[in-house]
Amino acid sequence: MKPVAPRVLARFSAEALGFPAHATLRALQALPDGRLAAGSDYGMVLIAGDAVQPFPFPEGARREMRGVTALAVRDGALHASTERGYFSWPFRGVAAGKGFPQDGAGGFDDLRTLFAGPKALLKGWRTHLEGGEGPGECISFCTGWQDRVFAGTLDGHLHEVDVGPVRLFESEGRGRPVRQLSMGAGHLWAAAAEQLWRWDGSTWSAAGSEPYALTSDGQDRLWALAEGGLWCSQVGDFPERLALDLERPWQLGVQGEHLWVGCRGSLVKLAI
Repeated sequence: MKPVAPRVLARFSAEALGFPAHATLRALQALPDGRLAAGSDYGMVLIAGDAVQPFPFPEGARREMRGVTALAVRDGALHASTERGYFSWPFRGVAAGKGFPQDGAGGFDDLRTLFAGPKALLKGWRTHLEGGEGPGECISFCTGWQDRVFAGTLDGHLHEVDVGPVRLFESEGRGRPVRQLSMGAGHLWAAAAEQLWRWDGSTWSAAGSEPYALTSDGQDRLWALAEGGLWCSQVGDFPERLALDLERPWQLGVQGEHLWVGCRGSLVKLAI
């Protein structure tokens, strides 16, 4: 059965969210109280229905609040990584923030991404993995079969956290970044080496172009952004493109029966 395109419920322009018109919505996270945290390259806001609220960054955190790169909810708090710092917020009051630690080589470490794993909050630092045993330079995570957690690295490795290496994604003799991972329609999906890869736990296959966003919903459907459009897989087949117009889409987020699409210049809410 061919997937039906979701219905557009709302479109928020970047300016309506308090960002410059050219801002890209890069990080989306549903909160336990029903709000959505939406991070961009110019800060972050909270969305409750049609209302937009500023995120309570600590006073003075002006440069540190720019460039929100990753969000995760775990241990009763929203965790946020930006280009310059790390913040945690227990859904009330003002967020607590701190800069990045030194990297031991005369500079500062970088926090590539965050992930709410079944056992711990995972922090993918440039130099190491915090919260589990695994490599540095993790840039993507997902929870797979039986709560197994998988991590993709900048140099092309897929690693099972606390277990060991799974495979290397290569192209032209070089490891290629595993930029996106997701579990959906009974398979593990990886965006790497210019293709979308599918793994059933024993056999790999690949097709299409490399997506720049992957996520799954409560019905185990896989959603992908690629080639400027929205794609969906319902039963484990490779995703099909949906008839939906999106303006420079970049990121996906799921909130119950809603799919959010972060774009350059806007944020779109869809009914799925």
